[in-house]
Amino acid sequence: MTYTQIQWGILLFAVLIVGVWIHSSSFVIIYDKKILYFSGFLSAFLLLLYIFYIKFRPIPEIVILLQSLFVLQFYTPLMVILSYLACTANYPFIDSTLASFENYLGFNSSILVLWFRGHELWQTIFHCIYQSYYYQEIAIIIYFTYQRKALHLQRFLTQFMIAASVTSLISTFLPAEGPYVWYDYTPSPSLANSLSHLLELRQQIVNIIKIDGVTTFPSFHTIMALIYAYCFRFERKLIFIPVLILNLLIVFSCLPIGQHYLADIVGAIPVFLAIIYLEKLIFKCAAFSQAKNQEKIKKLSESSFGESYRQ
Repeated sequence: MTYTQIQWGILLFAVLIVGVWIHSSSFVIIYDKKILYFSGFLSAFLLLLYIFYIKFRPIPEIVILLQSLFVLQFYTPLMVILSYLACTANYPFIDSTLASFENYLGFNSSILVLWFRGHELWQTIFHCIYQSYYYQEIAIIIYFTYQRKALHLQRFLTQFMIAASVTSLISTFLPAEGPYVWYDYTPSPSLANSLSHLLELRQQIVNIIKIDGVTTFPSFHTIMALIYAYCFRFERKLIFIPVLILNLLIVFSCLPIGQHYLADIVGAIPVFLAIIYLEKLIFKCAAFSQAKNQEKIKKLSESSFGESYRQ
């Protein structure tokens, strides 16, 4: 079993989960047909290009680039929808537990948020750092494609796919409103929209037109920031160190932005380690399967050679 087959398996399983969940529930779904048609057209276009290059022009760099873009374009909105569906489960909020963890450590995230709000320049800087998470996915795909490191890219995509699904699963059972609700300070407009969307989802209204981060625990930004840094661990120090610093700043920015409790960040670390461990198991299985297939091919070729020699 190859990495490509594993990724297709994860993709199809996610489609099945979302499809069954929607079909078996009675909530209201709000969507825009134009957006769905455009997303479907883009996915089909990338998939057809991918199939064309595999069949007729198997250039490794282009094939892996198209495959990565297709997985990212198709799987990301699928996981956004899954995170919305997770909110409809209506499990009790765990904000009191998350805040108690901060209090136990003598930390109050609201003080940090209010300090940054009083220093607009710093708030703007860390807001930009926080948002850089979205652009790093594309940057990683382009970088490893250019470097012709297909295996590195395949492993990153698998880690991303596992991280998105695991985070959605955890947030189903451990939802939270966010520190701005618990500490009772005015959220930013984007956080207010996220809270409004979260409460709407808990009323069984699934609006997939809105794109909001509704997962608090564990911090998905933290998990992905650690994965980004992990992917570059064997690159040159000139590349790895800036990537590491940027992603450590992303982890820290989760607090002054007001999106997360400290517990969300701490809780993301063991989730990240579990994702890496699971991906390593998948890598070993894929490598073992590939070695076994190569051994079979070798035996068949030797058998064929022996028969032709005897003749």
